[in-house]
Amino acid sequence: MSESREELIKSIWTPPSSWSFPGTWFWWFWLFFIHDENTEKTGRCRQLMILWSIKKDKRISCNSLDIQIPIQIERENDLHWTLNGAAAAWYFDGESMHDDFVLEKSSMELDGEKLSLIAPGSTPSSFFLENGEFVTKIKTNSSSGPHEFEFRARQVDMNPIVGPVRGTTKLPLGMEVGGTMIERFVLSGTEIKDGKTIPLTGSAYFQKILVGAPPPQWYWGVYHFKDGSIFNFMVTYAGQAALADNAWKGAHLGKPFFPISQDIAFYHAPSGKVYHGKNVSLMPKDEGNDLWSHTIKGKGKDFEIEAFARAYAHSCWRFEKNLGPLPIKSTFKYNEYPAVLERLSLKTEEGKTIELEMGWGNMENSWGFLL
Repeated sequence: MSESREELIKSIWTPPSSWSFPGTWFWWFWLFFIHDENTEKTGRCRQLMILWSIKKDKRISCNSLDIQIPIQIERENDLHWTLNGAAAAWYFDGESMHDDFVLEKSSMELDGEKLSLIAPGSTPSSFFLENGEFVTKIKTNSSSGPHEFEFRARQVDMNPIVGPVRGTTKLPLGMEVGGTMIERFVLSGTEIKDGKTIPLTGSAYFQKILVGAPPPQWYWGVYHFKDGSIFNFMVTYAGQAALADNAWKGAHLGKPFFPISQDIAFYHAPSGKVYHGKNVSLMPKDEGNDLWSHTIKGKGKDFEIEAFARAYAHSCWRFEKNLGPLPIKSTFKYNEYPAVLERLSLKTEEGKTIELEMGWGNMENSWGFLL
């Protein structure tokens, strides 16, 4: 029996379904696309990403943060848990990237009754449901004083492709990968900086993810358009990128020759039509200054799609952990890039063509490995 929307929403504020596989990773993840008067013309916008995470490792480092947490989940009762992990965020202010905007260990309070997640600390943050809106609050300090965000995300398009959608894939040896996604929200809220309160508008994306397996390399992207349309893709793969920053220095990224999974989807909001396929060809190009572009081609049963995305900023989470008892470390880099989908063209078997430009969004790539 399929879950109701209310059940899916409530399940967002529950702990991981499984916590037995060593190295299991669990997180909540928001991308906020903050618009200005030029976003619809250029696709560029300010962006903030925040995640709250736990990982089943005795010790791991992320950027400047050394994380040693022996017990990640403490159950208080059927609806309340303490999650011992980390809160992390980057913020692109339109000109500069602030990589560790939030980065600290936190004993997070997860409340399945109030539908809230609270991460106390020197840069406190929280995420909760209020009057049908998903509210995220973040408070940091800069040299000029407090810098606060209150994001209010409201889903207005209830097409099933937008979400919430939840799925789980069982893998051998007790491994699994699963998640819940909501692909697009209308964003409002406020920003307080330098004593001024500024209203915010834009869009947002959400995911809750469990990775109970060694993380593979991947390419991913999500893009929103003015007319409400959404484009996303995901390619996981195995290859020499796993050795980057382990056996040699640098990315050496290229077209995935040994894909593990491929998924591409385009939701054309004006018509309500969904185009979904499992055939994706992606060609990354190093644009210099730690930036990349993606040429994406995909196919489904009755369509072909081609798109081109270009990054304009970059942030990286660098993870290191001991390789078992050996006196060496394994390294994994998780890279995120505010990006513009400069063009998209879709053609159907019936001869219909859809063309869009200047979608705002984010692309990811990864390399290295963690064991």
